[in-house]
Amino acid sequence: MFTTNYKIAFSDTDPGGIVFFANFFKVAHFAYEQFFESLNLRRNYFLDEEYIIPIVNSSADFKFPAKFGDTFVCGVYVEQIGTTSFSLKYDLIVNDRISAEVKTTHVFVKKADFKKTDLPKDLKLLLTEHLI
Repeated sequence: MFTTNYKIAFSDTDPGGIVFFANFFKVAHFAYEQFFESLNLRRNYFLDEEYIIPIVNSSADFKFPAKFGDTFVCGVYVEQIGTTSFSLKYDLIVNDRISAEVKTTHVFVKKADFKKTDLPKDLKLLLTEHLI
């Protein structure tokens, strides 16, 4: 498991003072970026000229509200690794309670034709180390 922290900004909340539901996905994506950075990959797939890794599916289960000033401890887990895709699970925790569980599925594609392609071996190996 990989963890990172995210302090909830006022702009992340709705008029009721709790995190707006769509911003749970923003926090999960922040954690995803931090997770990928921690892998120390030879290529930066966020800036790559040849490949991209779009999210093709996402979901969230909301457990209890988080509010401005709280800090999420974001746990990132690899749930599944396929030939061309992988799925991640994020536990967004506030005060030792899961506020939300987010899931994303990413597919590896060539930029030129937007066709699926196999995950690079080094990426697959590093993801495997975080498989639950």
